Amino acid sequence: MQHSTRRTALRACGVAALSSLAGCSALQTDERDDAPTFERLDVTPVYVADGLDLSMPPDIETVSEPYNADLLVLPDDTNTNATQAVEWLTDDRVLALLGENAETTWLSWVRSDAFNDVFNTQGYSESDPDPSLVVAAKVGLTTTTSRYSWGSEPSTRDVLDALDDSLVAIEKRTPIG
Repeated sequence: MQHSTRRTALRACGVAALSSLAGCSALQTDERDDAPTFERLDVTPVYVADGLDLSMPPDIETVSEPYNADLLVLPDDTNTNATQAVEWLTDDRVLALLGENAETTWLSWVRSDAFNDVFNTQGYSESDPDPSLVVAAKVGLTTTTSRYSWGSEPSTRDVLDALDDSLVAIEKRTPIG
């Protein structure tokens, strides 16, 4: 008959504990699997205006001043006027308006003399439902927009994915040379 010693009991408990941990580790997902991957956003300097509740992942370069950015994310109630928006667009910067009134702000810029003096507009349209993200860029002598609506408040991930999709689409539309 074999006697149970303290060492045998500890070994048995240790094996049982390691076995259960080994089984659990196979079920866990690596945090990096959940980390977003982007085609253009992670190689684009981004300015996010104060007051926006949009946290950027560390692999996206954020800048503290608009003049250092290639993508400017502004609130829908921005104090930016049409003249400044036109200047940024003609400098080949991408503008994104985020919020409930994003389209209203964008259309106020498009209807302005400052905009019409620079871009060959052939009209403008309104979306239904109103988008909560409007992304705009200069393509040749005109501008192009991408508009995004969500059924509820978009998550940060929704917004980041939409920004990346827009940057990819803009790059495909931009003439080389």
